[in-house]
Amino acid sequence: MNPSRALDVLVICAPVFAMMGLGKLLERNGRLNDDHCSFINWLVYHFSLPALIFSAVARQQFTSFFDPALILMPLLALVTVASITMLIANVLGYKGGIAAAFVFGTFWANATYVGLPLCINAFGPVGEAKAAIYNAFVLPFFIVIGYLVIGIYGAGDGSARIGERIRKAFVNPVLLSAVVGVVVALLGSLFRTSDGSLGVPLPVVASIALIDSFLRMIGSMGLPLALLAIGASLKWAKSRQYSGALCWTVGCKLVLLPLLTLFFIRWFCPAADPTSQGAAVILAATPSAVACYVISCQLGIERTFVATMLGVSTGLSVITIPIWVYVIKGV
Repeated sequence: MNPSRALDVLVICAPVFAMMGLGKLLERNGRLNDDHCSFINWLVYHFSLPALIFSAVARQQFTSFFDPALILMPLLALVTVASITMLIANVLGYKGGIAAAFVFGTFWANATYVGLPLCINAFGPVGEAKAAIYNAFVLPFFIVIGYLVIGIYGAGDGSARIGERIRKAFVNPVLLSAVVGVVVALLGSLFRTSDGSLGVPLPVVASIALIDSFLRMIGSMGLPLALLAIGASLKWAKSRQYSGALCWTVGCKLVLLPLLTLFFIRWFCPAADPTSQGAAVILAATPSAVACYVISCQLGIERTFVATMLGVSTGLSVITIPIWVYVIKGV
């Protein structure tokens, strides 16, 4: 083991999981309750994340959005893992809510609240931009395919509501902020000079810098709060009836999905930017999204299984994510 690389991994991962642990500690001591977490989630979802993603996306060169290693390869890995798991579910005879959770748990990742700070720690501002692009173009497919899986297995409360939720997956503050950021980046490309700077009057440049500084301040305050809320929201429940399904789902989420993502990038995009490759693998390796549990409670989908999946995947990610960071730092 390379000691320098191992230290880098510790610096990247430890603060993120420490914040989640602090959130759980505050929850156990009664200092952070459900109402607090609800407000934090509202604040982060509607203000901090959109501000952070818009700022990161808008500052990019427009050509950076056409990055198959960051967008297409993770989607290919997602479809592969979901398809294999659906076949297994059919063979094992899983139906309804357990089948839906068994499948969507393999890919529905916490690529925002956990993934963004990890990529920022790992790659700095460039990693932040890559994670923002990933969240803008890949994350909506987690949600859409997740709801399609729920519909396919007849889980939840009817196709009409599922269809409405799919629509909302594409009309949300995070995605809209990314779309506006792409438009701003396109407009900015019309004024960029050969050295990459903006060929606009100084007062305009100063105004842009002021707005960007404000947005980044709003964005940076949200991620630590979100990690606290995740830690406080972690649930644990025993689900012995489907222990085999739980092992497969968590294994796919933490090991197989990032492994396939790395394999597809190395196979189909051998000249990929190392930061794009690293960010894609880290984001694929993040644990199950807290949104899975919220949705399961709303739609009545095996909440015990999903709560256990969330707790186990988050707990084991303390081990698996540092390993993946160590791997990508060496390739």
